[in-house]
Amino acid sequence: MNKIRVFLSSRVNSSFVGLDYKYSLTDLRKFIRDELEKETFLGENVLQVLINEASFNSDLSRDAFDNCINTLRSGNIIIILYNGEAGWSVSNSTNGICHDEFLIAINEFSGMTYAMSISQFFKLPLEGHEKEKNDSFTGDINRSFRHMENISATTVEELKKTVLKQIKGYILDAVQKSFETRKEEVLGLNVFGETLDWSKLNYSERQEALFSKLESTFSAIAGLETVIKAFHAIPDNMSVADARNMIGRPFIEEHEMIKQKKEKSGIIHFVAIYGNATETQVKNLVGYPDLTVIKGSFGYYLWEKNSHIQMFFLTKCINPQTVKTRLLQLINWLNGSGELSKIVVRANARFSILNAINLAEKMYGLK
Repeated sequence: MNKIRVFLSSRVNSSFVGLDYKYSLTDLRKFIRDELEKETFLGENVLQVLINEASFNSDLSRDAFDNCINTLRSGNIIIILYNGEAGWSVSNSTNGICHDEFLIAINEFSGMTYAMSISQFFKLPLEGHEKEKNDSFTGDINRSFRHMENISATTVEELKKTVLKQIKGYILDAVQKSFETRKEEVLGLNVFGETLDWSKLNYSERQEALFSKLESTFSAIAGLETVIKAFHAIPDNMSVADARNMIGRPFIEEHEMIKQKKEKSGIIHFVAIYGNATETQVKNLVGYPDLTVIKGSFGYYLWEKNSHIQMFFLTKCINPQTVKTRLLQLINWLNGSGELSKIVVRANARFSILNAINLAEKMYGLK
């Protein structure tokens, strides 16, 4: 059977301090590998742990760097043992290898990347180039893992037990995510129940069903209570002009919408798409390409940096349950990315712009 490939990203030779005897990250990594690879399911070993020690070239060259990155990319689950060190770097690179492994993992496998902090057990340089590299790594990792698990222990045995237990929890979480993703894929392939019901609807009926479910599901999102939300539905793939044109460019009339609202905040648009969408199609809805578009498991988040238009595009909403799933995925992204507070600030800036438009129209009698 194909094994689940778990990649361990961390420094290798660094030694712990403050424990009851000498112990290194090499020792911990090999312990984790040996213990996880003993695990069985229905009598089969199910895990393969990837550590660079198994194939590492001692020459700190571009070949060695590429070997590390290629090994990471072959993994299904990425576990980062963060001790505060960015790691060695090849010439002409400002990042250490641990930092680069992290950046690739979080950009390419964000949903399957986990990190725990063991930095309290290590003494790091207080000045010089190594400190600069470490500080850069710390900044990036703190922005991505705002609730990173901190490991505490006073003995080597306690450390080993705690870290292993935490990693097993990460692996179980990753497996559960995989099952949920597969369930969603199967749900799209097998058309029955409410999926079948929605597939039979014409565009108007499907748009109404999507809108109703989206509005009832997304009206209350923790952290966005003060933000005005506008809901829209596209009853087919976004590539289909007739379906896409049913919502037009909804941000154009935002200055009128705020007149009817008590909230002093800008508008965030939530668009439920029955089918799929691409980044280009999302940008084209606004009308030009120079936009920030971030892809997530829910679909896309769009932000126009000058006027602070914000839109969430929720893809493959083929039944009511999928709309609920998109909400959970969106909440996870908001909390995990650290974007929630920034999105609120952007909404407030958007309100100021819209309010200025209304004041100008009133002042100069433009309407």
